[in-house]
Amino acid sequence: WLANAKDWAISRERYWGTPLPVWQTEDGTERVVVGSVEELKERTKKSGNRYFVMRHGQAESNAQNLFDSSDDGKYPLTEVGRKEVLARAQALKGEGITRIISSPFTRARETAELMAGELGISAELVAVDDRLRELDFGAFAGMGTKDAYMAFRDAHAYDHPLPEGESYQEAKRRFGRALYEIDRTYGDEVLLIVTHGLGSEVLPAIAEGADRARSKELMHACLPTGGAYELSFVPLPHNDDYELDLHRPYIDDVVLLSDSGKEMKRVKEVMDVWFDSGAMPFAQDHYPFENKAWLDSKGFPADYICEAIDQTRGWFYTLLAVGVLMGKGHAYKNVICLGHILDETGIKMSKSKGNIVEPMGAMDRYSADTLRLWMYSVNQPGDSKNFDDTTVKESARVLSWFENSVKFYELFRDGDKGGKEQVIDVWMRTRVSETIAKATEALDAYDLYTAARAISGLIEDLSQWYVRRVRDRVREGDSAAITTLSDTIQAISVLLAPFTPFIAEWAYQIVRESNDAESVHLADWYEAGTVDAALIENMASTRVLASEALRMRQAKGIKVRQPLASLSIPGTLPKELKELLMEEVNVKAIHEKAEVMELATELTPELVREGDIREFMRALADARKEKGLEPRDKVFLTLEKTTEEVFTGVELGGVSEITFADASEYSAELSTGKIGFSLRLDAS
Repeated sequence: WLANAKDWAISRERYWGTPLPVWQTEDGTERVVVGSVEELKERTKKSGNRYFVMRHGQAESNAQNLFDSSDDGKYPLTEVGRKEVLARAQALKGEGITRIISSPFTRARETAELMAGELGISAELVAVDDRLRELDFGAFAGMGTKDAYMAFRDAHAYDHPLPEGESYQEAKRRFGRALYEIDRTYGDEVLLIVTHGLGSEVLPAIAEGADRARSKELMHACLPTGGAYELSFVPLPHNDDYELDLHRPYIDDVVLLSDSGKEMKRVKEVMDVWFDSGAMPFAQDHYPFENKAWLDSKGFPADYICEAIDQTRGWFYTLLAVGVLMGKGHAYKNVICLGHILDETGIKMSKSKGNIVEPMGAMDRYSADTLRLWMYSVNQPGDSKNFDDTTVKESARVLSWFENSVKFYELFRDGDKGGKEQVIDVWMRTRVSETIAKATEALDAYDLYTAARAISGLIEDLSQWYVRRVRDRVREGDSAAITTLSDTIQAISVLLAPFTPFIAEWAYQIVRESNDAESVHLADWYEAGTVDAALIENMASTRVLASEALRMRQAKGIKVRQPLASLSIPGTLPKELKELLMEEVNVKAIHEKAEVMELATELTPELVREGDIREFMRALADARKEKGLEPRDKVFLTLEKTTEEVFTGVELGGVSEITFADASEYSAELSTGKIGFSLRLDAS
């Protein structure tokens, strides 16, 4: 595609867009391309005026530390103020001031008259402009409350008005209108603007074309009474708030001068928006006016770019083109190219076909994290994705497994009764290390699919195997199991953070310790520990054997809660995994090295009795849950008399005392038939 790329016409005949920075004379014989605001200022047709800004001398209101917004008090200059003005006049005598424009307030007009007398300027060259008046202090006017005023001003935005008064943004607008009108009215003059401290605060922001944040910074450069400075001013394209705005229509009003002195106006075209996209690496850092060293070293090229496949001739291309034009070559090192999202049958979504999926509705239904994980894990990024409810639900199920595991931990995390680490804890930790290694390697290679699938597999192992196997240990406060569960959840939250940021943060905050990073998105990436490949392989074999044995039970119609005598398996397992398999399949013994897998299904009276007890324990747990009892709550239990022989000598967790009498609140299915039982809370 690059070899056959056509010429790129980067201009467009549209109104909106980045204005083409080209000015030319009416006859087209002279043309310039402007490369900066400074160059724009240099070539702008100017009035030839120079400007000095002066604050009035000390007035009675200043001496009394009062705010005066209206001039109703007609506060005149003090003797100190008159001396300040005369001293300033002497300092400015050599500047050739030709005209004075003043605020209408008494203290400003007196200052202007004194300055005119000392500088030899006639009265007709002294004018008053109401727009140069003092700030409307509102509720602060007439009061000596400077500290309260300053605190209010500093705490609020530039456009926030004073109580019952004016905002600095409003004052900036009227001063801006005055300054630009003065510059249009006069030419080749040296003008002295006599105003208040307000003028020295807003006029530099107007001349700079400062935005609100910068304008507020400049508020702190207030002149002392009698102070003055020269204001460097060249008209700039600006919006109604007198902020620099290089877009249309403001830029079209700027008239430049050619090298021969002819007027030049901007051509009507704007830049192709894709040129903006290609210039992004430079424009985002205001290159070359700022951050040049950064972009010339580490800031270019980018590590990767990610967009849909149609950007091959869009952003992917324009970044390359502008990078080459700038002499820096390729703008990115890696590309993640995304396929399009289609409907569930593989057809392109279209409103006319009625097969579109509203993004916000889909997020409300599945959650944003679910949709993210689905896009990462359903297939490779570059492949098109059919928005199929079935596959989306698979991702929802994975996150639901993780959520349930976290909630289970949260319920029992305070348990601390000791406990020795068991083989399943060691396996869980090595599975975490294995997944960290796989996900890290995949992400370093920009292989998001492999990383997402590896993390999803770890979540499934956590929920569907580890949590299920250690549930009783955690409930009993086994610290080894609780710690392993906490560490695993934290590791998964970090692994998930780039993929599903919301559930990752939620889980991380539940397991986070005081010395951990404040957020999962500020945490360090995990380093993979030692991986016990043999344990992972043996545990996988154990799970396969368990699954097959449970299938055999189901085929025979024997419930899992019914203990069986033995299970014969081909091959061998380590002792700890053999014991785990016995618990999972609920058999009394494992016979190894058998030719085929075989489950002993003969039931002895002892096995039947044990199965009845397990079946009852399940029914009891359901009854407790229905009554809303917590695991720590103990109960008194009444069983039907017919079960006295079965339950004599049996200890049931969470039961204070067992009695035998008529009972029918709940029921359980034993081998001898349905039996009734009742329970009530042990209030002690």
